[in-house]
Amino acid sequence: MDYSPDEPGPPFHESDLRLQPTADPMTKDQYCVIVWNDDKHCYDELIKMLCDLTNRTREEALEVIQRIEDTGRDIIDMSTNVSRLYEMAMSIAQIDLGVTIRRAYDTFCEQVVSVLIDWLLDLTKCRVGTDALIIKEIIAVELLSPRRKEMGYPINTRSPLYINDPSPSRIDALFLYHTRLWRKPRLHLKEVYASINALSKNHKLAIGMWFVSYHYLNTYTYSHSWPFCKRLP
Repeated sequence: MDYSPDEPGPPFHESDLRLQPTADPMTKDQYCVIVWNDDKHCYDELIKMLCDLTNRTREEALEVIQRIEDTGRDIIDMSTNVSRLYEMAMSIAQIDLGVTIRRAYDTFCEQVVSVLIDWLLDLTKCRVGTDALIIKEIIAVELLSPRRKEMGYPINTRSPLYINDPSPSRIDALFLYHTRLWRKPRLHLKEVYASINALSKNHKLAIGMWFVSYHYLNTYTYSHSWPFCKRLP
């Protein structure tokens, strides 16, 4: 998520697409258009838009809209025809609907993040024999540990994550990049944090200290993004 945008929206000019930060070592000109969920548009309006822009049938468009509603976003098109995709994204942005157009490589990396969060949530519900806590304790230790830089994935050291700390923890990254995620992984992360909070008072304090540091950076709000924090005290 080091290279993900903080807010959905296409760049002002098509030429700016190739200037977007990317983790793609080959910087291939294959892009995805992603539509984000909102509460301002009705199904009929979105279905008509998808049918017009992507030549989907009404039934196919409805399936896409339902995935957007369930997960928070969905890829509606992928192509090397950058001009066509940019025109599509600008048409969607004109009706005040969240949309991004980014390299396919970065988009797929983000999808992997969502899968890993789902996996973490599943692990918090597992047990080893009769011990229901040991896996949660391991997850807590790993989340509070520094990110590893030897994994081969290019790290964007110009990201806000590295401004004040050259060795941020994994939970630093998750908190800072929370707004870059979409509905489903956000909700699942909150469940992961809640399961760790339940381990002990020390775990609550550790998570709480990290949260407060980012709260004062105006990255999150208690009422909107972090209702689970009522459980921290």
